[in-house]
Amino acid sequence: MGDWQPGYRAMLELHPIDVAALAGYFILVTILGLWTARHVKNMGDFVMPRKFGKTLMIFYGFGAGTHSDQAVSVASKSYSVGVSGIWYQWLWLFPTPFYWLIAPMMRRFRAMTTADVFELRYNRSVAVLFAVVGLLQYTVNIGVMLKGSAHVIEAATSASINANLAIGIMTVLFVAYGMAGGLHAAVLTDFIQGVLTIVFSFLLLPFILQAVGGMEGLREQLPAEKLSLVAPAEIGAFYVAVIAINGLIGIVAQPHTMSTCAAGRNELDGQVGWMCGNLTKRVCTIAWMLIGVASFAYFTRLGMGDINPDNVFGEVARRFLPQILPGLLGLFLAGILASVMSSCDAFMVATAGLFAENLYKPLVPGRSERHYLWVARISSLVVVASGVVFAYRLEGVVAGLEIFWKIGPMLGIAFWMGLFWRRMNAAGAWASTLVAFLAWWFCTQA
Repeated sequence: MGDWQPGYRAMLELHPIDVAALAGYFILVTILGLWTARHVKNMGDFVMPRKFGKTLMIFYGFGAGTHSDQAVSVASKSYSVGVSGIWYQWLWLFPTPFYWLIAPMMRRFRAMTTADVFELRYNRSVAVLFAVVGLLQYTVNIGVMLKGSAHVIEAATSASINANLAIGIMTVLFVAYGMAGGLHAAVLTDFIQGVLTIVFSFLLLPFILQAVGGMEGLREQLPAEKLSLVAPAEIGAFYVAVIAINGLIGIVAQPHTMSTCAAGRNELDGQVGWMCGNLTKRVCTIAWMLIGVASFAYFTRLGMGDINPDNVFGEVARRFLPQILPGLLGLFLAGILASVMSSCDAFMVATAGLFAENLYKPLVPGRSERHYLWVARISSLVVVASGVVFAYRLEGVVAGLEIFWKIGPMLGIAFWMGLFWRRMNAAGAWASTLVAFLAWWFCTQA
């Protein structure tokens, strides 16, 4: 079983050092986020400051695009189907090289939100359509992230920490500093949260691998089909190709893509930040997959093959980390919460910009910048609250992630067609989006 084989006894409470690690993290990011509020004077400061260098943009690109539900979903799917579960996040692997070209393009639009681009290319009605779909998309995404963190927290602490309470505290904190500091707060806190996310991604890997006898032991214990990058019964080559194309079409229609590309001091800062941040995520995804497949071997040997796949990541943390060193579980939980907060704050700011700039301001023109700033802050709170409600109505993390995948490309079609086909017009943008939603609905009825 290896030197790191832990016992079966559930950890009923956290070590004081674990509690201190969690509390210290919460205090640090909240103070840092609120401190940035002094820079926010208008909507430009809140949504698109355009003043961050390469290092901050790398961690912003990584943090905004990486969250614990992704680790949960990859580990969960890899536990269920094997190595091919990696495609639940590597669907973005093939589109990643295009990020180098997309980033300067997004900056050259000189837009505050992606909806502004749709208004410039088509008309205001298409901008409103994008804003509405974007708000729906991030309501789903925030809900999925919160659902994923709930599974990890419950499993990692054997339910000794109430997941609903932990999510409530986490939500209050990122809403507080996000509402106050906007994108300034998101980018600066994402630096700390990005470091923690990378740490938690690799923290468990050496211990779970040693418990199953390393890579050689893993190959001996797993069925051959679980070691294949494609699983013809579920995640085959066609599936991988389709979700990769889906990812490339939809990436430009994710509202936070504008800020991850254009919030830097210049085009190169945006290119380096978005490209390197996402390449870092691709490496972390390998660790999540290996934890999932190693967990299958580990729990099967223990006679626990019926464990809930969504709980695998947290269950491994609970069994191994307290045996290694007090405080590691607290660091792990801080990393889980950091990955959620680093994405939720970016999404919250993006949706606030969509509502205030593209829905509210055209209806209520001529007000002060301070007025629109407060509208943005309040709207961000509503979107997060909707995401929390969605989280507790969601069947599972993987199911929620699949819903998110399907919403993104709906307006991505209109974006790319508008870019490459001069005759594409507003009626075509509406038609392509509505037909895409109708096709989605029709497929669910089959």
